[in-house]
Amino acid sequence: MPTNEIDPYSPSEGVFECLGCGARTRTNSHPGTCPECDGAVRNIAVSRE
Repeated sequence: MPTNEIDPYSPSEGVFECLGCGARTRTNSHPGTCPECDGAVRNIAVSRE
């Protein structure tokens, strides 16, 4: 059995964290910028391996 298969998990809702202030937002689509400070955000709903 191969161990390098891609995990099929796909979250129904994204959790986005601001790289500047650390605020978190839950939404179905990328918010673009942080609603608190207008900083860049990243999706943290799926772990980075």
